[in-house]
Amino acid sequence: MWLKEAQAECCEIVEPLVSHAECFVPDVCEELSQLQCLHDQQFIRRRRIWELAKPTRRVPRFTPLCPCKLKKPIEIVHLEKRGHTRTEQLAYPTVRRLMLFKKDVANLFDPYRLVNLNRVIRKSLLSVYSRLANIQPPQEKKKITKWDKTDWAKHTIILVKLAKPKKTFEEKKPPSPSMPLKKMKRYKSLALPKKHEELEKPVWILTISMSRYKASERTKTLAKPTERDASQLHRELPVEIPRGALKHKASKRTVELSEPRRTAKAAPSDLKENPFVVSPNALKYKASKRTKELAEAREYENKHIREDPFAISPAALKAKAKPRIIELAKPKGSA
Repeated sequence: MWLKEAQAECCEIVEPLVSHAECFVPDVCEELSQLQCLHDQQFIRRRRIWELAKPTRRVPRFTPLCPCKLKKPIEIVHLEKRGHTRTEQLAYPTVRRLMLFKKDVANLFDPYRLVNLNRVIRKSLLSVYSRLANIQPPQEKKKITKWDKTDWAKHTIILVKLAKPKKTFEEKKPPSPSMPLKKMKRYKSLALPKKHEELEKPVWILTISMSRYKASERTKTLAKPTERDASQLHRELPVEIPRGALKHKASKRTVELSEPRRTAKAAPSDLKENPFVVSPNALKYKASKRTKELAEAREYENKHIREDPFAISPAALKAKAKPRIIELAKPKGSA
């Protein structure tokens, strides 16, 4: 026996159609009867198939809950008006790729197929990610045409206008609102130096409130001078040395530190009795030719001073003056 689908108890079960419903829709009933006849003829009836067709589980896996118990309201959404999800938005191909594909297939596809392609391009352009990236469809590049003589003439006119220097317009200074000195009456008083009034200090007077004032105990204690022990400041001579200092014995480390620092022994050359005495080896030394050459004084030739300063060089005698030099040689004012 076939099992019925489990349903929730709170849901209403709709009754099947009445047997007399054939009167209302005769055309539909005729088509159904024809289909049933075809089905009976084509379907193979075998016991094994019918046994295998029976469900093995007598109890369903789960009982569906009634939508009445759910808190959120259930909305019926048609498949055509399905909301765009993130995966659908990312699944759209890029606009540039679609435009290139359309350019390649413009002559091959039918116009109906191109309409569908345009629809996909429109969807990809209006997707969330393309709008966030502000993607625009690629525009065709305009061909740069060569200029004619008329274009060059217009261009030269514009260049001539731009090459002219700008006109400097002198700004007219507005008249100063200052008043002339003749009409001013207060400038004489302002020109005088300022007089600073010296306030005299008032004479100290014993007031009635001061005479009636009574000092508190705290002010009396603060008014007293501080008493210091003078015995600690002044000591009698000779000062007594404590017994611990007299009995103290110095350690090895203190003895080492008390000794003066010993410097390294000086070289014997530094400890000569008479440092100005020449050594016997220096007296026996014979100078070489190179040392003698270096010992001689160098002869300095002053090449900047001529023997005859008034003599003219042969190159100067052969030189020919240029017209520019002749012009410069003429005195000023001469035509």
